[in-house]
Amino acid sequence: MKGESKILKTLGKMGPAWIIAADACGPATLASLSIAGATYGYKLLWVVLLSVLFGATAQHLSVKIGVIEGRGIITTTEQRLGPVWAWFLTVDAVLVTLLAALVLMNALSGVTSLVTGIQTPYWGFFFAAIICLILIKGGYRWFEILCKGLIVLILTSFLGTLAFVDLTWTEIAGGLMPNLPGGMDSALMMAAIMGGAVHITIIGMHTYNCNAKKWTRSDLRLAKIDNALSMGGAFGLYSILVFLVAAAVLFPNQIKVVTATDAALSLKPLLGSGAMAIFLLGLWGAAFSTLSPTVLAGVYFIMDRMKWPLYDNNRDRRFIWTVIGICLVVAFGPFLRGGFFLLLPLMLALGLCGTPLILAIILYLLNKEEIVGEDKNSRLLNFLGGMTLLVTILLAMRFVAGRLGFFS
Repeated sequence: MKGESKILKTLGKMGPAWIIAADACGPATLASLSIAGATYGYKLLWVVLLSVLFGATAQHLSVKIGVIEGRGIITTTEQRLGPVWAWFLTVDAVLVTLLAALVLMNALSGVTSLVTGIQTPYWGFFFAAIICLILIKGGYRWFEILCKGLIVLILTSFLGTLAFVDLTWTEIAGGLMPNLPGGMDSALMMAAIMGGAVHITIIGMHTYNCNAKKWTRSDLRLAKIDNALSMGGAFGLYSILVFLVAAAVLFPNQIKVVTATDAALSLKPLLGSGAMAIFLLGLWGAAFSTLSPTVLAGVYFIMDRMKWPLYDNNRDRRFIWTVIGICLVVAFGPFLRGGFFLLLPLMLALGLCGTPLILAIILYLLNKEEIVGEDKNSRLLNFLGGMTLLVTILLAMRFVAGRLGFFS
């Protein structure tokens, strides 16, 4: 009985990394993996696996600095490196997060139009009002429960589909070997896949999540378990399953994924004629549940920079007006040009370009013994963190070079 109560107590304290994992398992990652699998087959499997490893590494580094410092990443940067670096990081984080929120609102509005048949960009204002009310009146626990349920639901549907498809194991083995398919599209997709897991918004947000849970240094071991089960486990399985299903179903049939309805065909072996409806409803749920914490991340970045109270502040006018302000901006997301399913990977790739700064800052701070003491990074963690930073920079540079026309 004591053992069971201890396990239940441990599970009850978990949660921060599940919010991050659910955010990572959002519609942008779904779109990126579906397009990559449909376009290149199993060739980019190695990027998918690295994104899981590096995503879990980035989140572990994030929660570690958040717990040790007992504050968010913006205040930590100001206290340790000065206000100039704090402003650089704030501008970087807010701009990338707003871009993500705008594209997510575009996707939410687009899916809603497909499901309801009511084609209007003004869905953005409707959902912005709902999200605004949720953030002002709702609470942390609401997000936690929703995110855990969403990950399980999506994971189960793709796992079921995988049982109905034929996997080409020789090609899967070939996809484990690093390769760089030529052309702009591959650079975009590789950056997007990595950006789904290694992204400044979720890295920064995690420092606030663990403090909202009131974690201390004694909870660092719990944080490892939380991160391993969510980012390493749930997000890892989700990413691999979505990619394998797309590569096994869409690529052999030469289905070019341009819209959400194209990607929905990946679930047809399991769901048949119901694949379209189930996929769109799942995509809608992923977009809605991802948008709320993304907006909240932007609120935290701004409030942290302004030194306003961050937690249990639903009645604080500064919190309320910051939420309202961001929601008003995000409401214009549906007015972005282009199909929302193709905008989602582009958003992740651009987000990856803004991520190296926060990774470099966290790695630097976690190697300062006067700051972290005995919790200084191990050689293994520094190696994984360094590789995460290096690969992030290289993929971002390759994507930018492609956009500038340095290769065709």
